[in-house]
Amino acid sequence: MKRGKLNLIFLILILSLSIYFVSAANDTLTVEINVLANEGSSSISIEVPDSLYMGEINEGGVTDKFQVYINNTGNVNITITPELVSPYDSIFNNLYFQDRKTGNNSQEFQIGDYSFSIAKPSTSGKRSEYFWMWLDLAQHTEDIADDKIGVKADIRFIALPSV
Repeated sequence: MKRGKLNLIFLILILSLSIYFVSAANDTLTVEINVLANEGSSSISIEVPDSLYMGEINEGGVTDKFQVYINNTGNVNITITPELVSPYDSIFNNLYFQDRKTGNNSQEFQIGDYSFSIAKPSTSGKRSEYFWMWLDLAQHTEDIADDKIGVKADIRFIALPSV
């Protein structure tokens, strides 16, 4: 009888420990998949420049405006929204965009507030559109005590079908 009690206590101890280790062993798995449409259906595809050197800028200054071309290589009309990969970048949060330098589409937008559209190519291939981009540090509040050489930021261009 004493041996039976010891076996029961040992069994309860083993079960308790296994439950503890099972409940304490939590981890996260990120699952990613690309879901592809059927052949012949709509596709979204763009081409953007690999890099752009904007030159030098002084604290409180403004760079030249750079004309940036984006290609729609898919088969639907798209709307593209540029955003910073690191949204808390104090320098590149001062990027500005504009459709055209003059005329009806000359409104200026700060990064995060700008989108533009590109129609689908008329045949297989691509259709290009451009926008103007520049850096304006006039509203930059962080003190720049030392030269910052080679400062870079990644911009993600999110392309969605236009409605």
